[in-house]
Parts: sequence; C-alpha cells; structure tokens
Amino acid sequence: MSEIGVASALLPALDFMKIDEDNEPVVDFITEHLTPLLKAKPNVNLFITQGFICRNSFGEIDNLRRGGSDYTASLIGAGIKAEEVQIWTDIDGMHNNDPRIVKGTKPIANLSFDEAAELAYFGAKILHPQSVFPAQKYKIPVRLLNTMEPSAHGTLISSESEKGKIKSIAAKDGITAIKIQSSRMLLAYGFLRKVFEIFERYKTPIDMITTSEVAVSVTIDDTRFLGEITKELSDFGIVEVDVNHSIICIVGDMGAETHGYASRIFEGLKHIPLRMISYGGSNYNISLLVKTDDKVEALRSLHNRLFD
Repeated sequence: MSEIGVASALLPALDFMKIDEDNEPVVDFITEHLTPLLKAKPNVNLFITQGFICRNSFGEIDNLRRGGSDYTASLIGAGIKAEEVQIWTDIDGMHNNDPRIVKGTKPIANLSFDEAAELAYFGAKILHPQSVFPAQKYKIPVRLLNTMEPSAHGTLISSESEKGKIKSIAAKDGITAIKIQSSRMLLAYGFLRKVFEIFERYKTPIDMITTSEVAVSVTIDDTRFLGEITKELSDFGIVEVDVNHSIICIVGDMGAETHGYASRIFEGLKHIPLRMISYGGSNYNISLLVKTDDKVEALRSLHNRLFD
C-alpha cells in the first residue's frame, strides 16, 4: 500500500501485448492474457505497465511501431472492455485551432472518433492518428486530460458528438503536390489504378486527390522517392511538382444533408490562393491545399470566420 492509500502493481507489457505477422496488435491475445493477471490481484486498484513495447509473432521483443503509450492505452482499454481510456498530456484537450499560432483558441468538449482521427492525422499533435482506432472498434470512450490542470474537462472522444457543427481546424506541413496532365485520361479505363500502383510500389501514401477529365492531382508528405515516382508518372503525361505546401483541414459534422459550411470556409479564404480542394470524401472533413507561406494567415482567417 502506498502513502496515498492506493495499492499498485507492475504488469510487464511483454506478458500480454502481442502483434501478428502483419505487425497488427492482437486484441484477443491481450484480453486472454491480461484479464487473469488483473483478476489475480483483486485488492489492487492501480496497475503500471510500459507503453510501446510488445512481442511479435515469433515471441521476440518488438514494438507497436506507432502511437507509443497512447496506442498501448487504447489497446488495453479495448482488451479489457474498459469504461474509459484517459490520456494525460500537457494541454487541456484538443483545441479548435493551433494555439501556437492562433490566439483565443478553446478546448473542444466532445468529438466523435472519426473527427478525432481526422484532426490527429492532419496536424493535431496531442494524439497519434492510430491511437483511437482500437477504442473506436470496441466503443471505449477516450478522454484527453491536462496533468497541469486536472480539474479541466478536457476532450471526450466517443461514438457520439454534436451534430451540425464545425469543431476544429488543423494544418499539416511538408506537403508536395503532383499533377499529371494527359489527354489520354479522357475515358481511359484503368488510368487511376496505374497511377496509384506507382505510389504503392514506392510505399508512398497519398493525402489528397482531385481529378478532372484531363488531369489528376495528388499530395504526398513523404518525398524520399519523389524522383523515381515522377519519372514513372511522366510515361502518362506532363508531370508538375509543387513543394512547400500545407493542408488545412476543417473538421466537424458536415454531411451531405448540411448546408452553408462550404460558403463560410471559402469566404474566410477568399484572399488566399487555393491549390486543391477535397470535399465529400468524408462527412467530417474539408481539406484545402495552400502554400505554406499562407498557412498562418489561413488558420487565423478561418478561425475569425468560423468561431469568432
């Protein structure tokens, strides 16, 4: 028993955390091996374990490769069907914009899993994009809390969220845009498949995509194989590469049945050139590509238009 009256115990993560041959965590294994460890200590109410570490399919010591301790917490919560997963950081939850750039930002009280995943992927550093997926699958709420202000509500991420509302704006830097223009695209069967196969071959994920009858534009943030990719794409047509861009992501409940949000967003950015626009791929996200030099102005202008 500790001085504050809490019985604690150590649980080595290597006893219950495992990934399969595809480096994906095995939640059933976690449940099977962790549950009896907890039941064996009925008088203990605080368990301490490691994040990130695990065993692979060969039984060797390995790591989860993404998400760190947050990912571990989400996996454990899913494995034992917890009432709630809490992630304590140095900020009181996700904010409705980047507080390092924009004045007057506020924490978001409630987010859906999909909204949180969009924000995490497109720039919200407080949470790794993969961290909430295990909890989402098993519908385990995740709460982001501030260690410096324990009484703050923080952000609750769950299956429920406020409808018909823009929640936050995030930005992702280091984006490169690639445009392939070719008259052969017109009604060309399998053209996009051939383009995507090139990126797949070089294990380069695509963030945004827009198409027309004669061109397709995509964005990437991993440029290690940019030279090889553009060389192969040149077989299909004229290739243009634009560097030093940022993706501005506006997140909220913006399904097809809602109206008015797009006009407010574009009104806020009417003085800023837009390289690409992605709308309709998700009910929770409108993404815009701007030059990185325009990012700060875009975030501030959008904040004034959408939240003030």
